[in-house]
Amino acid sequence: MLSTMVVTLVVAQPRIVGVAVDDWFKLGDITVNWSSNDPNATFPPPGWEYLEEMNQTEWILFSVEGILGTNITFQATEHFKNDTDRIRSGWIDIDTGDSSEDTNETRYMTGMVISANLDVNDTVYTSVGYLTWKINETIVRAYLDEVRYTNHLNMTMESSMDNVSTCSSMNLYWDKPTGIINEYFTEVTINQTGEYLTTWSLLARITESSVWVVPEFPLFLILPLFMIATLLAVIVYRRQKN
Repeated sequence: MLSTMVVTLVVAQPRIVGVAVDDWFKLGDITVNWSSNDPNATFPPPGWEYLEEMNQTEWILFSVEGILGTNITFQATEHFKNDTDRIRSGWIDIDTGDSSEDTNETRYMTGMVISANLDVNDTVYTSVGYLTWKINETIVRAYLDEVRYTNHLNMTMESSMDNVSTCSSMNLYWDKPTGIINEYFTEVTINQTGEYLTTWSLLARITESSVWVVPEFPLFLILPLFMIATLLAVIVYRRQKN
């Protein structure tokens, strides 16, 4: 009975919205790589047509328009390298993981924000399709010149069909206190009949945000300077004592 109660408590862990209306964050540093030794291969690979669009995207700005329970509505502004913009709206439920991406309204919603303050082994979302998406670790990483507690998900998936094997991996990093995405990296390798190899990857990082203010003096410099100041104080004290 005690074990059942513990499991129930874990599953029923409440999901917390860590952003507010009018908060925004921008993903930039978008890099798309593709290579293949298959003479018949084309870019983008079939089924991954959005890679061509991402290759032409300079940044994507997500702005919180509304919050209802665990459902967050965003306005996504995509700025392309030809200096044009496209503005669309989308939503995601940070509890279940359901989003407008499922209805083809707006891409990029899944994974862009999760519950705040998740811990290691917590599922990113609670619906059945995301039960394998679990936080692997909480680490300290520097983003926007500030040290942040960061939740990291690392997943590898493999499949094989008709002499074609596919291996895909994801590394997602979310800001723990707010749940917004800090870094997104995915890589896919397609091996066809053991002869041809096609690989592509997509990387994007947070470049600006209103969710936390970038300090004038970066926090990751404070600790080393504090240690140096303490050491100097000890040296001066010992010399004075001698």
